[in-house]
Amino acid sequence: MNINWLDIKKLNYVVAVAEELSFSRAALRLHMSQPPLSQQIRLIENHLGMALFERSTRTVTLTVFGTLFVEKAKRVLAAHAELGECVSASKKGTELPLKIGCISLAFEALMSDGMALLQAHQPYLDLIIEEGTSAELISLCDAQQLHGAIIRAHAPDLSPLTLRHLKSEKYILACPKQWLLTASSASIQLLNGRPFIHYPKRVQPKLHEAIEQVFNDAQAQMNVVQEVKTKSTTLSLVAAGLGAAIVPESMRSKYQQQVDFIEIEEHLPSVDYYLYSADWEAHHGLEALYKVLRNTPKKFET
Repeated sequence: MNINWLDIKKLNYVVAVAEELSFSRAALRLHMSQPPLSQQIRLIENHLGMALFERSTRTVTLTVFGTLFVEKAKRVLAAHAELGECVSASKKGTELPLKIGCISLAFEALMSDGMALLQAHQPYLDLIIEEGTSAELISLCDAQQLHGAIIRAHAPDLSPLTLRHLKSEKYILACPKQWLLTASSASIQLLNGRPFIHYPKRVQPKLHEAIEQVFNDAQAQMNVVQEVKTKSTTLSLVAAGLGAAIVPESMRSKYQQQVDFIEIEEHLPSVDYYLYSADWEAHHGLEALYKVLRNTPKKFET
């Protein structure tokens, strides 16, 4: 069936009525009067040879075919809008935004300095950042809602083709100042039976098990008094005296006035950051971001 007659304006008419389920409200939204809108919908249905809407004196509902039609029409309109953004950006000498996800921990370790460098190297690159957990951001990338994401992973169970390593840093011990500790380094035995702030196992199961093993090897009892997802909240609780925690070294500079940081004598897994993307060709800015983050001066070395 030839549908060249079915242009963007007509699709907007149908979608507006479908979303409002009212011809009067749809007409108001489209800045037109109701009779011409009703006439246009009738003409569209006549051309299609199928009804899109069931009408009564009080209600407007979609037919089964109408529901399918509107779903497809919305995709066409979204693609049309994206094309318009592309043209507009090109006229301005810019490009479509690079949509990046980032875990909160990576802002301190990587992005705070990386964003400034990226802007200096790519002044016309519009960067949109969405925060979330590693699992959430990976899902958004796979659904093509993000071009890439900066995640943290320990022994990642992901395709090597989707990952590019950015940085590794070590873990250190964060203790309340009320404990009056003076040593610059200590064994994990220091935490034996003492209140410990951990993170939920579901966040990083393999890393969680590795940390538990270090406690077991040191014959130190892990006394978990609170589980917290984010390191900033964790350190706030440490500062309040609730207990100690194991945190990435990059947290030291921001919280050294409120918390005592101590090197851990036992070997712990490193904190590994990656740039993840399901499609490295989706936006050329991914390569620029990767190069900048890889070359950002590291404040902390493993």
